[in-house]
Amino acid sequence: MTKTLFELLEAIPDDDVLSVTGDTMIHAPVAESTDDLQQHGVFVARQGRSVDGHDFIPQAIERGAAAIIGEKPITGLSVPYARIRNVQQRLGLLAAAYHDFPSRDLVVIGVTGTDGKTTTSTLIHSIMKLATGGTTGYISTLAADLGGTTADTGLHVTTPGAPQVQAYLAEMVANGLTHVVLEMTSHGLAQGRLVGVDIDAAVVTNITHEHLDYHGTWEAYRDAKASMFRMLATSQRKAGVRGIHVDDASAPDASIPKISVINADDASAAYLYAIPADVKVRYGVHNFADARATDIEYREDATYFNVGDAGFRIPLRGEFNVYNALAAIAVTHTLGVNLATIQAGLAAIKQVS
Repeated sequence: MTKTLFELLEAIPDDDVLSVTGDTMIHAPVAESTDDLQQHGVFVARQGRSVDGHDFIPQAIERGAAAIIGEKPITGLSVPYARIRNVQQRLGLLAAAYHDFPSRDLVVIGVTGTDGKTTTSTLIHSIMKLATGGTTGYISTLAADLGGTTADTGLHVTTPGAPQVQAYLAEMVANGLTHVVLEMTSHGLAQGRLVGVDIDAAVVTNITHEHLDYHGTWEAYRDAKASMFRMLATSQRKAGVRGIHVDDASAPDASIPKISVINADDASAAYLYAIPADVKVRYGVHNFADARATDIEYREDATYFNVGDAGFRIPLRGEFNVYNALAAIAVTHTLGVNLATIQAGLAAIKQVS
């Protein structure tokens, strides 16, 4: 894939592009680490909490960078240099632009929350793989299912960096996938690693007091989580993408609605419900909810419960896993998956790492 530097910069708001010294052809992806930089790629330098990426510009040029993008005024480089504002929040747009914005060719289901993100993402993935005939990918803090290949995301605690996320999405599109379940951590959201991802459904598990060492206050932590829901309004609306009637191949393509899925029993329910979306779905056990679990029964082999007239079985125990399953039921059913497929997808789960 080949782009020019100017083509990448078109993804950035005009006011954020401060200066550019020359154009050039880009033959490799955007990277924010010299270890990940490929020859003829773009090195993006930013000021971190403890390390300044601008200090690595000479090393990046030595390794074959075709151009440099940073936020400090720099002159005299042997390759073109673009100075932009807020590099951290623009890196995802640059990475997405190089890969032709792959999330726009996928139905993207984002999952966030303090607890249960990986389990809920796994449950949704299991259902959607059945519903789409195997064309649903997955990116979590543990691993990525890219369609025919898998990758260890290598972090195990947070969302991969923006260039890695966009590369995974591009590989999914190349492999013929139509949907992706994307686990979104508060760090990943706050640090802009998901900028450039056009999401269609936002799912939250819960929001409790955690990561305050990074976010400072619970309100700031909640706001980081809420930013995923605000992404619905800024994401491109997708038409002609297979997705709304994934259980019915004869159904016509249509515009994908922007969906928010909220835990009605969580303290942040009203706050998140106020964020605009085309369709808002609440799930829960104790409060009013569109998808409310009743007749919950914990057995040695599995947990059983009903939602309306439909019965569900998950080979996982504990009330928290009922909530995780309800989130998966709510989002997949809203996307058009029939109840039989949802029941089979939940029952197919053996365990979650």
